[in-house]
Amino acid sequence: MKRFASYLLCALLLTACSTASKLEKANRLFEEGGYAAAAGQYKKIIRKIPKAQAEQPYFNYAECYRRLGNWRSAETAYAGLLRQHKTPENPEIHLYYGKVLLANEQYGKAEEQFIHYREQRPNDPQAATALASLELAKNSGGSENAYKVELATALNTRANDFAPAYGADDYETLLFTSTRKDDNSSKKIYDVTGEISTDIFFSRLPRNGKWTKPQNMGEEINTKYEDGAAAFNHSYTVLYFTRCQKVKREKTGCKIFAIERNDNEWGELQDLKLMPDSVTAAHPTLSDDDLTLYFVSDMDGGMGKMDVWKVTRSGAGDDWGEAVNIGAQINTAGNEMYPFARGNSLYFASDGHPGFGGLDIFKATPDSLGGWNIENMGRPVNSPADDFSLILERENEHGYFASRRRDKNAKGGDDIYRLALDIKPVEYHFEGIVKDAATGHVLENAEIRLVGSNGAVLRKRTEASGAFYFRVNAGLNYLVLASRNGYLNAKLRFSSAGWDNGHIHRDTFALTSTAKPIEIPNIFFDFGQATLSDASRTALDSLVELMKDNPSIMVELRAHTDNRGSDETNYELAQRRAQAVVDYLIKNGIDEPRLVAVGLGESEPKTVTAGMAKQYSFLQAGQKLTEKFITALPNEEQQEICHAFNRRTELQVIRNDYVVE
Repeated sequence: MKRFASYLLCALLLTACSTASKLEKANRLFEEGGYAAAAGQYKKIIRKIPKAQAEQPYFNYAECYRRLGNWRSAETAYAGLLRQHKTPENPEIHLYYGKVLLANEQYGKAEEQFIHYREQRPNDPQAATALASLELAKNSGGSENAYKVELATALNTRANDFAPAYGADDYETLLFTSTRKDDNSSKKIYDVTGEISTDIFFSRLPRNGKWTKPQNMGEEINTKYEDGAAAFNHSYTVLYFTRCQKVKREKTGCKIFAIERNDNEWGELQDLKLMPDSVTAAHPTLSDDDLTLYFVSDMDGGMGKMDVWKVTRSGAGDDWGEAVNIGAQINTAGNEMYPFARGNSLYFASDGHPGFGGLDIFKATPDSLGGWNIENMGRPVNSPADDFSLILERENEHGYFASRRRDKNAKGGDDIYRLALDIKPVEYHFEGIVKDAATGHVLENAEIRLVGSNGAVLRKRTEASGAFYFRVNAGLNYLVLASRNGYLNAKLRFSSAGWDNGHIHRDTFALTSTAKPIEIPNIFFDFGQATLSDASRTALDSLVELMKDNPSIMVELRAHTDNRGSDETNYELAQRRAQAVVDYLIKNGIDEPRLVAVGLGESEPKTVTAGMAKQYSFLQAGQKLTEKFITALPNEEQQEICHAFNRRTELQVIRNDYVVE
C-alpha cells in the first residue's frame, strides 16, 4: 500500500507539473495573440486546473473564441466559466459574456450580464454602451435603411475572405484578403486564427458583370506570413498593405508596407516604420489627396485596445510625420478597426460604440465644432455578427464589405458582400474596337490605356472581337492610347463633360502594321529639289507626333522619286530628300539615333493598292508603276498621276527596342 501511495503521489505530481507547463504555454500564446493555438491548449487542461486558480485561464479560454469571432464556442465557454464561478472576481466576465450573447441574439441573457457588470462598475461607460447596444438590437427588428446587400458569391470560399479594396478607378478590379489555399501559397498556420496565413488576391469584373476567378497577387506582395488589408493611393500607383510577421516566442506587431506599381511592374518594397516592431500598425487607408494615412494600432496613448491613428505629409513622396490618435469621439475602450476615408467622412468598424453585436460599421462626419458625428450604418449593413472593412466608390453609394453573419448562402467564415443604395447608379461608358488599318480585321489582345485628367490610369486588353470598354467619370478629359505588338501606337482624346447618365462614347482605333513600309502622305518638295514645301508642315508635324507616341521605334525614312532623270541623279535627290525629313524630325525633338535616311530613287516603283484602283479605273490592284507601264499609258494626264504616286516618302520600322538615355 505504501508503494502504491508513492506511485500515486508521483503520478499526481507529474500531472500537476504537466498541467502547469501546458498552462504556461497557453498563457504565453494568449499574450502573444495566438488565440487559436491558445484555445486548443486551454481546452486540454481547463478542467484539470484547481478551481481556486481556474477563473483567469477559463476567462482567457472564452476570450480566445470571442476574439476570433467564434460566437457559439465563446458562449459555451463563458457558460462553463460561470457554472464553475457563479460570482467571478473579474466583473469583465459579465461584460464580454453579455457581448457574446448579444451577438448570438440572446437578448434576455445579455441584459442580465450587462446589468451585473453595471452593478460592479457603475461608472464605466462600457456598461452604458452595452445596454444601449442591447436596446438598438432589440428595437431595430424589421427596420432597415435603403441599402441593399447581397453576397458577392464569386469572391468567397469556405475560408475567410475580407478587407476588399478597389484596384482601379473604374472599380472593376477588386483586391481582398483571404485565408484560402491556392497554388501560389507557401503559407504556414497562423497562431492567431488557426488557419493558413492570409494572402492578397485580386479579381476583375468583365462586362458580363461576373467577377473572374480570384488570383494570388504573387510573391512581390505575398509571403509565408500574414499579408492583407490593402489600399491603393488614388492614382492606383502605390499599394499600401499590412504584414504580420509572427516570430516564435516574441511579441511582434504588424507593419504597414508600401510598394509602387509602374505599368504592370512592382518596385521595391518599403517598410513605412510607423511604429516600433513590437507595436501593431495595420489596415491602411488614404485621404482623397493622399496626404493623410489612417491606420489602426494598439500603441500606448490610445483610448482602448485597437484605435484609429493617422500620419500626415506635406506632399507626395515626402516622409510621413508622427502618429496622432484621432480622438475619443471615434476611438473607445473597445476596438476600432478597418478605417476607410472618403471625402470628409471616415468609415470604420467598432465593437465599442452601440451596435448590433460584434463589430459594426460606422460613419464619422465632421461637425461644426471640429469634432465628429458618429452614425451606425444600421441594418442590413450591420448584423449581430462581425461586419467590417467597408469600401465605397467615390461618387456613388456602392461598395463592398465583409461579414461573418448567419446567411444560408454564405460560404463560411468571413465573406464579402456588395452593398448599394436602392437607386440607379450614375454610369458613363467609353467603348470601342481596334482594327488593322489596312485589312480592317479586328485585333485581339491590343492594350488600351485610358488616362484621366484626375490622374487615373486604367488598362485593358481587347477581346477576341477586338472590343473594349471602360466605365468613366463625368466631367473629365481623357487621353486614350492603343498599342499592340507589330503595330504603331495610336491615340485619341475625348471629354465626358456634360454627359447624361448612361451616356456611351464610341470610337475605333485603326492600327498601322509595321511589317511593311508605311507611306507618309502629303510631304512635298520643290520640283527637282530637296527643299520641304510649306504645304508639308502638317504632315511633318504629324510624323513628329507619331515618333513621340512610339518612343521605342527606330526607323528608316525612305524617299522615292519618279523615273524621269538619270538613276544617279534620282538616287542623290532621294537621299537629300530623306535627309531633309530626318533633319526636320531632329529639329523637333526626335533623337537622331532613331532615324536613318535612305534614298531609293526610282528603284522601287509603287504597287497599286485596292484604294488606288478604285479611284482610277485605268489602274489594277497589284500592278507596279514601272517605267514600262507608265510610258505605255495613252495620255499624259494618266502618266502624271502615276509619277505622283511614285514620288513618295515612307517610314519603315527597323527596330522597336530603343531606350531613351
